[in-house]
Amino acid sequence: MAEAARPRRQRLALPASRFIGREGELAGIAELLRRGDRLVTLWGPAGMGKTRLALELASRWAGAQAGEAVWLCELTACRDLRAVCGAVARAIGAQVAAGRREATLVERIGRALAAEGRALLVLDNLEQVIEAAAPALDAWVRAAPELRFLVTSRERTRLPGEVSYELGPLGLPAEGSSERSAAVALFLDRAAAHRASAPPPPPDGERLADVAALVRRLEGIPLAIELAAAREGVLGVRGLLARLGSRLDLLAGAARGREARQATLRGAIEWSWDLLDDRERRALACCSVFRGPFTLEAAAAVLAEPDAVAIDRVEALRDKSLLRAAPPGSDGATRFALYEGVRELAAEKLAERGEREGAAERHAAFYLAAGEAAAADFERRGALDALNRIAGDLEELLAVAEGALAAATEGALAATAEGALAATAEGALAAAAEGALAAAAAGPQGAGRRAAAERALRALCAVEPVLSTRGPFGAQLELLDRALAAAEQLAAAPLVVARALAARGRARRLRGQAEAALEDLGRARAQAAALGAEALLSGIVADLGVLHHGRREMERAREHYEQALALHRALGDRRAEGRALGNLGALHHDERREGEAAGYYERAIAIAAEIGDGRLEGIFSTNAGLLEQERGAPAQARRRYERAAAILGEVGDLRLLAITLGNLGALHHEEGRLAEARACHARAVALLREVGDRRSEAIALCRLGAALASLEEVEEARRALGPAERLLAQLGDEPDVELARVAWGFVDLALAQAARRAGRGDEAAASAGAARGRIARAREGAEGAPSSASRSDDVRLLLRILERSLAALGLPEGRGEGGEGELLLTEGARFCRPPGGGWHDLRERHAARRLLVALAEQQRRAPGRGLSLAALQEAGWPGERILPGAAANRIYVAMNQLRKLGLKPWLRRDGEGYSLDPALPVHHVAVEPATGGDGRD
Repeated sequence: MAEAARPRRQRLALPASRFIGREGELAGIAELLRRGDRLVTLWGPAGMGKTRLALELASRWAGAQAGEAVWLCELTACRDLRAVCGAVARAIGAQVAAGRREATLVERIGRALAAEGRALLVLDNLEQVIEAAAPALDAWVRAAPELRFLVTSRERTRLPGEVSYELGPLGLPAEGSSERSAAVALFLDRAAAHRASAPPPPPDGERLADVAALVRRLEGIPLAIELAAAREGVLGVRGLLARLGSRLDLLAGAARGREARQATLRGAIEWSWDLLDDRERRALACCSVFRGPFTLEAAAAVLAEPDAVAIDRVEALRDKSLLRAAPPGSDGATRFALYEGVRELAAEKLAERGEREGAAERHAAFYLAAGEAAAADFERRGALDALNRIAGDLEELLAVAEGALAAATEGALAATAEGALAATAEGALAAAAEGALAAAAAGPQGAGRRAAAERALRALCAVEPVLSTRGPFGAQLELLDRALAAAEQLAAAPLVVARALAARGRARRLRGQAEAALEDLGRARAQAAALGAEALLSGIVADLGVLHHGRREMERAREHYEQALALHRALGDRRAEGRALGNLGALHHDERREGEAAGYYERAIAIAAEIGDGRLEGIFSTNAGLLEQERGAPAQARRRYERAAAILGEVGDLRLLAITLGNLGALHHEEGRLAEARACHARAVALLREVGDRRSEAIALCRLGAALASLEEVEEARRALGPAERLLAQLGDEPDVELARVAWGFVDLALAQAARRAGRGDEAAASAGAARGRIARAREGAEGAPSSASRSDDVRLLLRILERSLAALGLPEGRGEGGEGELLLTEGARFCRPPGGGWHDLRERHAARRLLVALAEQQRRAPGRGLSLAALQEAGWPGERILPGAAANRIYVAMNQLRKLGLKPWLRRDGEGYSLDPALPVHHVAVEPATGGDGRD
């Protein structure tokens, strides 16, 4: 306005090839894990098969340990702790990666891991970030006591509690022997797979001897063996032996330091490189510019080749084991990737060929064009396919931004440092830095740095639709700060800067930084107006309206919304028009002009449905549902929420999905479905925490705390409400702070209920009085200012539930309690309170209680439509065989009991059967009265 436990799932994708050998190693590592060792590091030289062994173990572990989750987290592309955190978050399904401080990322992932209970997490290829990642791994081991970690690395972590398992070469045949060792079996299997259309000759004695000699020369290293097997169909085993030359002879006795391990892998890969023709070498070298998986279309652009030629190149490299198939991105496109060792060597070769800058330029141009086109498409249609295209290229677009930012700042930073060294007088340091930057911008390389800064900003604006809908919201901020600083110092294009300022303003708003957001959006608006960029200006004006609305500056918000609406209509932008109409509806909603709000919402929803914008439809369906709920139409509200949740889940907007789930949870709470309420709120908290919307997370925590207190889980409620209250106080919005105070009223109520059951009447009255005081404060306001209840639908909603729950407690009623004109029911109608009456105990009146539940449900589902006698018979006496006359008599008796309880004015009978008057508000409350009530007989 937290996720229930995430599904425990396995993230495993075994290669199609057979697992050969290593059975002893598998048994040994599995025994370590079974006996309780929680951090096992599988370490050894590069190319030794650590990943394949870990995959096989994880697969068998998943099959043997019922109910225990197993994940594989590939760290091959990671180069720092932030990247490691992102990879782990993706592996376990938690979106907490980019844009946060590293310490915060480590802590959040630790909590997510701890929540999973017993599980196995495989961290593959840790060695390139072991120094940075080891402390984080140590923290995760301590944070998740039931989790087991299997790490593959070229070196041990040397952390406390680590058990290291060194992986050596595959079993080799003795010198001069042709036995079928594991290494020989691996070569024969892979060679046969590569020659499936023309099977190799049977492995007779002579062939086996040659293979044995080859695998010995390859030192039993699985990667080298597989690369050799891929070429066997062309060169034959003896041709392979002849081509090895002295290179591997020199490496066979190398030391085990880092350089030697790299040399062993380098030898295998360089040997494979030598077998490529020049066109394939160029293709592999150019592919090294990709940070992660890439599509055939991207490869064609980077290779500067026609699609058909690029496909041939990629297929050739894939067939020769130098490219691997990668999982499809969110856009569903087939992707390929390089093994890290291959990528590093290919990057060296690209530099040697003098083609690195050209390939990087083509890479950036491709992804910028694709990203900006998809972002514009999303802005125009709000379509899921456009969002998925950006998400599929997110890693590459961020790489473009980071690379361009490095190019933009490298010369400027050097100039700043040089100028700073010459500064001696007080204040001269800042002046020297400013002058040096100006000189850098005007120097011979200034144009190149300026273009790089603009490229960084364009890339960051292109990824905004993904980061602003799926989070984390802070992911852009650091990069945008740096890129904008460089761009403004280098006098970058004003239009590019204006777009980036608007993007940063939106990101800051979502992070709760209202003042900074206002400054950015104000500057962006001025620049867009000066440039005559009407489309950009109209969006910025709308964003300013949202910002003022969030600050409760209603007139300023209205002014901006109406100006934006006029601009959108002049431009013919239907999607933006729908957004402006919906925002005006929200404004009227907050001003309690319900009729006008409903009209605006319906117009916005109609436009969204017309243009196929599911996200926009989801937003305003949620708002309309909240309005229906406030107007006492829970059935219509539920339909709105469920529709919105389905749409937003499909679109993948986690923030808006969480907000919708929170509203659905509040409806469950209001109707007494407390378990469902808790589940919705818990999931909402988890989603909002992942995407980084701090204000919405705090509001969700308030709602979760209220539901937990209604379930009498008081300590859990306090653990939710404490952080929420502190966070809302930091953000400083008074209605939100009041929301937290109202939520604490549910704790007061739970304490009153417990005290009354224990016979401590004074204590119960004091706790109930505290809850009444919170209600009065929220409804009355202070010193003539508008009350929080009048300014916030979130406050009104919790107040309504709190008032009804307090009324249900049965203590003397105080000012501000609701429910006088309503029918209140506890769960299962065990107790009921008709309008203007007291509480009645229906626990022993089984038939009357069941009929009342059925009538209330029918009123919710189909107001004004009666339940037939047959339906009432089944509801009141389920499963019994009763003659029609007897059934009618029983129903009459039970209905007469309900009339005597005070429901006579509200019970209706017509040709269809019995019903409750549609005008009677029916509400379910969470708290049962402490006694049978004054109507028990």
